[in-house]
Order: sequence, then structure tokens, then C-alpha cells
Amino acid sequence: MGPYQSVPTKTKHHSPKEENSVAYSYLQACASEMQGWRNGMEDAHILQMNINGEGISIFGVFDGHGGKEVAQFVEKHYIEEITRLESYKNRDFEKALVESFYKTDELMESESGQQELNQIRAGPNEEQSGGQSYAGCTANVALFYKDNLYVSNAGDSRSVLCRNEKPYPMSEDHKPDNTDEKKRISDAGGFVSKGRVNGNLNLSRAMGDLEYKNNKDRPRDQQLIISKPDVKHTKLTKDDKFLLMGCDGIWECKTNEELIQYCKERIEKQQDLKSINTELLDEILASDTSNGVGCDNMSLILINFTDIPQ
Repeated sequence: MGPYQSVPTKTKHHSPKEENSVAYSYLQACASEMQGWRNGMEDAHILQMNINGEGISIFGVFDGHGGKEVAQFVEKHYIEEITRLESYKNRDFEKALVESFYKTDELMESESGQQELNQIRAGPNEEQSGGQSYAGCTANVALFYKDNLYVSNAGDSRSVLCRNEKPYPMSEDHKPDNTDEKKRISDAGGFVSKGRVNGNLNLSRAMGDLEYKNNKDRPRDQQLIISKPDVKHTKLTKDDKFLLMGCDGIWECKTNEELIQYCKERIEKQQDLKSINTELLDEILASDTSNGVGCDNMSLILINFTDIPQ
């Protein structure tokens, strides 16, 4: 059986489920996902406003590969992992975002973590198969605090701001052919062939993928695949209108400029976020699987800004 269905699954799932969006302070957000042509759904996301009443909001897109279990595991545990960190409590968010990616990976490596991953993979009513999970997921996480935006990224999901009416990238894709990534992979004893690590994985950073992270002679940020994210920080102003987050299934279909313009036009017409997301997913879904573009799982979060605090 190939990776695609004979017809796509067009059903959309939105967060929040009942309303068009959820709001806190100057943020209004809606997350949407669609399985599309793929045989299963391997994406996950988080949308958490005003965590513990402390004025911090966190959004995340997790694009799974090799199975659904790592993306769903991260969705379940990420908020708990980051909020228990001293760096988070001290509002050192750049440090907390890096540490939280590592901590989530470490939780997966534990005996209980492996059991949970196996249970997710098997399904809620099925017996676990045992063994190590070989799945992984990209991770793109946005944290808002007052007028501060931090985006941490490992992999090729993206966050892009609409700033001064134009796209302002808040993350960069991590691909094996990137100069620094390729050098790290080579130094770790691996190779890149046709854009893939050891000819297999077309990402150089991700959560999970634990079989690429087991060289005990090298630190965790020098493995074949690493979960260490890049973190970008910016101060939001009245020139910033919204943030669009999404897995690569979104960005492969339209450019940053096209996607920001698409959302901008509809937000200016006061169209609700849920319908914007729905229309976008329908538009970029491929009519067939002949070239592979528009055939992936698709997940996005649209976060609109009003009255940014100064």
C-alpha cells in the first residue's frame, strides 16, 4: 500500500471546536487540520491561552513522520514540561524553549515514555507491540508574553509574521543540505544523500527519531538528528497584524508572500479565522497525487492581533 488514499479525507478539525476562534488579551487564534490524501493523520498541535493565569500563551505545530505517536506525545506533554522549568518561571523564555525541547525528548527516552509511545502507536484498545519507537516530529512553537514573541523551531514547520503588510519569517527550515546541518551530520559519522540523512530522513532536526541520537560519545546537540531548536525573539508593534504557523504541507503549496497575502485580505474583510483556515485548506489540497504537492497532512494556526500592549 502506498502513502496515499484513493480519495482525500477533507474533514477539518478545529480548535476551539465550537467557536470560530479563542481569544485572550490582544490574541485571537484558531487552529485547523486536515488529513488530506495521506493514509493517516500524523500532525498534532497545541493552543494554550493565558497558561496558569500568568499571561503567557503558547501555540505549537508538530508534523509527525514515521508514525503518529511522537507528535501526539509532544502535544500531550509539552506544556507540562516547559512550565516546570526554572528558566520558564524566571521568564527566561529563550532558554526555556531550548530546554523544553530537550526535556520532551528525554521523557520519550524513559521507560514510561517508550511505553506510552508504543500505546499511542498501537491504539487505545490494542495490545502494545513493544520495542523502540522510530517515529519523530518537527516542532514549531510560538510563545507570547506581553508584547514579546518567541518562536522556537526544529525541522521544517514554520511561523511567519505579517509585519508592515509583508511576510517576516520567525523561523528557518532545517534541512540536511544546509551547510551547518550537513557539517554536523558528517562530523557525527553520517552522510547526506539526495537531501536525506543517511539516505533516509529529509530533516536534520526533530523531536523523537531516537535512533539518530544514540551516539554516547557526542553531546546531544552534535548528533545526526538533534532536537535543539533555533529561537527567534521580536517585540511586537502596531505594524504586526498576525502570525501564521503551519507544517510543511502548508508552505510547500504557496510561498510565504502568497500565504500572508491570502490571510491578510480575508482578515481585513473581518472574515472569521475558522473560515479563513477552512478555505485555505480546501484551496491548497491537490486534485490528485501525481506530483505529491498538496498531498500531505495539513495543519495551521492563525493568530490575529488587536491592541498589542506597548
